Amino acid sequence: MKVLVVTTSYPDRPGAQRGIFIRELCRALTGKGAEVMVVTPRVDPSSPLRENDQGIEVRRFTYPTGGRRLHQTESIPVFPMAVFMVSGLASTLRAVRSFRPDVIHGNWIVPTGLIASIAGLSSLTPVVNTARGMDTRLRKNPAVRPLFDLAVRLSGRVTVVSEAMRAIPGLEAAEVIPSGIKDQFFEVSPDPSSQTVLYTRSLEPVYGADTIIRSIPHVLEKAPGARFVIAGTGSLAGHLEAMASELGVRDRVTFLGHVPHESVPALLSESRVFVSTATEDGTSVALMEAMAAGLIPVATDIAPNRTLIEHETDGFLFRPKDAPGLALMITRALSGEIREEAIASKRADLKRRIPWSVVADRFVLGYNQLLERSRR
Repeated sequence: MKVLVVTTSYPDRPGAQRGIFIRELCRALTGKGAEVMVVTPRVDPSSPLRENDQGIEVRRFTYPTGGRRLHQTESIPVFPMAVFMVSGLASTLRAVRSFRPDVIHGNWIVPTGLIASIAGLSSLTPVVNTARGMDTRLRKNPAVRPLFDLAVRLSGRVTVVSEAMRAIPGLEAAEVIPSGIKDQFFEVSPDPSSQTVLYTRSLEPVYGADTIIRSIPHVLEKAPGARFVIAGTGSLAGHLEAMASELGVRDRVTFLGHVPHESVPALLSESRVFVSTATEDGTSVALMEAMAAGLIPVATDIAPNRTLIEHETDGFLFRPKDAPGLALMITRALSGEIREEAIASKRADLKRRIPWSVVADRFVLGYNQLLERSRR
């Protein structure tokens, strides 16, 4: 089976984190016998327009990026989005002609899912589209909503990464297939005596990392031994470091900058609590990795996180942007309120549902069902 993956994000240089879970999905699909090609935008001007990534052919198209993905901006940049659509569709149609895929799989409904849907319609190729985290925010934009709805209508099959995303209009009948994680995260043994609080998400405004910095003085009042590790890069990195200095807690925070994904399990093994501060999300891969590793999760009280965390049983939830509320939950997590048996039970549940091999099996089954339906 040939699968053409059209995606907003894909790693564009060695060690890059951008879209790493899409690469893992593609590798898992090749492990199931599929032949995979990827069409994705070139965000980093130094990344090659074409490359072979361990047997996965990657083709990149250009648009005026400003060095940032469309999903990393607070508002939708109209001109770059238009160029993205035209350039991405042209590249996808060329890939369809040369690769002749059995299935096109779009990742993120807008803009790449729409590109996948139009390419599928014009080439009579079945299309699966997966709605991911930032689609939650984009669907609310009145200018984007018609494009979102069109992409969904043109899809042969739609999946979402969390049950909560089925509340989005048009996605009520979508199949829930979560993002996967690598097996090595289930092998981590976190230090039960650690007082380290870890954050591994992007330092962009949509992920709300400022909330964890603002929470630190409150945490130290009750847990003076706590330390914080921020592993990630983004446009707010300098601002967050300055904020930590202004609050007088710079010596209690380690900003690691970019950390290769293969090094994340080691960070998890040295930590006890994991924090996710995003105000909107699909299903956070970083959060699932931390929970699979046995850390106590403290995350925003939003619908996708409620499907992963049972508050006060296997983790804690707090109101988005509420730094004192986050501090209270971190303090409770560090104090040992969560039973080890609850953490072990959650790890076992995740191991049944979200390893990449399991996720890939579900997608392959969906591809085959869609192909059978299209041949009738």
